[in-house]
Amino acid sequence: MTATIAAHAEAVRRYYDQNTAAFDRLGQGGASIHRAVWAPGVTSRAESFHHVDELILAALPEGEPEPRVVDLGCGLGASLMYLALRAPIRGEGLTISPRQAEGATRLLAGAALADRVRCREGNYLDVPADLHATADVVFSIEAFLHSPDAAGYFREAARVLRPGGRLLVCDDFLTPRAPDAPPREARRLAEFRDGWRVGSLLTVEQVRAAAAGHGLELVADVDLTPHLELRRPRDRFIAALVAAGRPLPLSGEYWMMLSGGDALQWCLLNGLLNYRVLTFELC
Repeated sequence: MTATIAAHAEAVRRYYDQNTAAFDRLGQGGASIHRAVWAPGVTSRAESFHHVDELILAALPEGEPEPRVVDLGCGLGASLMYLALRAPIRGEGLTISPRQAEGATRLLAGAALADRVRCREGNYLDVPADLHATADVVFSIEAFLHSPDAAGYFREAARVLRPGGRLLVCDDFLTPRAPDAPPREARRLAEFRDGWRVGSLLTVEQVRAAAAGHGLELVADVDLTPHLELRRPRDRFIAALVAAGRPLPLSGEYWMMLSGGDALQWCLLNGLLNYRVLTFELC
């Protein structure tokens, strides 16, 4: 691992160690620090928090008595818990944050799932060898973009999958026009990159090519952007706070989280980013 990649990994670890409690407090779904998705058929807030988890459930192989699932960038393990309460999976999660790993372990024990699901500290650019060729399904929700090495992410995901296994990546991706964005829009993209410790902000086509280099074929692409909750009252309050604070010499992980989140919403609303689920199959 190069010094640049190691430094980025340390920045992401620090970001989540210091901000996980704030994500939990300001987020939308309890232990799930991901976004609510009001897709067709979703009828409650509880369902919206877990719409992407339901897509992962649907990707589990039919007829497999104990599907093996690995979450690369598992946070507090909420998605693995959701899956394990609805299917007889054996699950493993990796998070770069020791604070998240400790919290996930407590939550799994409290849900009586520790015998089937484990979350541990680790870097998904260097997946432990005991996970190689073990998984029917690998997934990452809002974790891929933190990788400073997109090709390295797909290399490791492919190592974890069994032949014919599937990888689901849910994240923000550049729209085709974003690489040529004018200066004002480019500044907002830069604020998002800096604020959320983004390492891989790519178009779907760039991601497809990176994955193909490791035997992963893109087989499905679902755009969830129209179903997100954007510019809620508290989002507008944060936007006003960030605008007021922009001329000031503010810093720190919490401020970066707020400014990056505001820039993310702006970029989604203005067509620079899409929130998508990409499904790959290991050839």
